[in-house]
Amino acid sequence: MRKIIEYLLKMIKKIYHFKKEYIIFQCHNPNLYCDNTKYLFEYLNKKRFKNCYWNTSSKKISRYLKEKKYNYININENLINFFFVTFKTKAVIDTGTNYFDPLNLISIDKSIKKITLYHGYGPKSVPYSKKNSRFKTIERKNHQSFDYINFTTKFIEKNFIKNFKINKKNCLNYGFPRIDHLKSKNKDNTFNYLTNIKSKNPKIILYTPTWRPYDIDFPLNYMPGMDYSKFQKFLIKKNMYFFYSQHSIQDFKNKPSNYSRIIGINHLKYPFYDTTSFMKSVNILVNDYSASSTDFSILKKPQLFYFPDFKKYNDYKGFLENYKKNLIGFEIQNYNSFIKYIETCMENKNFYLKKFDKINNNYQLKYYKESNVN
Repeated sequence: MRKIIEYLLKMIKKIYHFKKEYIIFQCHNPNLYCDNTKYLFEYLNKKRFKNCYWNTSSKKISRYLKEKKYNYININENLINFFFVTFKTKAVIDTGTNYFDPLNLISIDKSIKKITLYHGYGPKSVPYSKKNSRFKTIERKNHQSFDYINFTTKFIEKNFIKNFKINKKNCLNYGFPRIDHLKSKNKDNTFNYLTNIKSKNPKIILYTPTWRPYDIDFPLNYMPGMDYSKFQKFLIKKNMYFFYSQHSIQDFKNKPSNYSRIIGINHLKYPFYDTTSFMKSVNILVNDYSASSTDFSILKKPQLFYFPDFKKYNDYKGFLENYKKNLIGFEIQNYNSFIKYIETCMENKNFYLKKFDKINNNYQLKYYKESNVN
């Protein structure tokens, strides 16, 4: 049945010459509304570009866009409009390594421009190692399917050209729309969005473990001395909140739950959650290999790193440079050092800057050039 429908739609598109006039935006998951495409989409709408559409599968997002009087398509709500807009599309813009392509109607049309604003850059931005050659082949093919890929520095662009065999003419270097928001004076209300807690100036720690190409427990479970009940009491005593997110395509096993101060962020439950926006309220970022470090480095706030699987991740994925020798934050060894760094960095921001300000500046030269921050 799918093949028949696909064939009929392609015939309709071929017979009727639809005027190409629309641009379709989406992020890496049609049930979410966040990241670079969101900020560009809303900016263009404010500038009265009426030919922009957001693709979503979420009723919540549809309601929001309708209230804002923004154009959108939702295959679950209006099938005819969904394909009508698709037929009239001249460009698709995404944040990931795959683009909007229902029934291959976009990929077969070479006149439609495929663009990725991309989702983040950092030392992990390389193909898979030799142990994962199949994934490397897939990633190269995905990157090569775009007409344009957006970068943040020439250093990153050069490495992507080399590693993904991309043509230089397909490279843009405009920075990320979400960083403009990060540097703006607009207030962030993520804390209130994620909780029903009323707290004046809460101290917030955000943990953003990255996706792995293999199964793994919640990474902090491997930390020597970690006791979540004890950590909960510490957070209450210090009036702190510890939020943790995870990649939308990987569900870590054995996550801590039922703690009022250790709060998991379910992206599908909170489709408007945006990590970069939340960073404006966050005091300390805890990380491993995620490119969220690059965004946070612009704010020059303290960063901590914990690597329970460094060797395995390096074998599977690899880095552009020696990751540990170029860390832009303190490396956590165990629970005691974790608590020590949290307390010290919360009490004295200069403690972090004194150690990492120069390293941080060098990091940004490689992964996010200053001229891309407005």
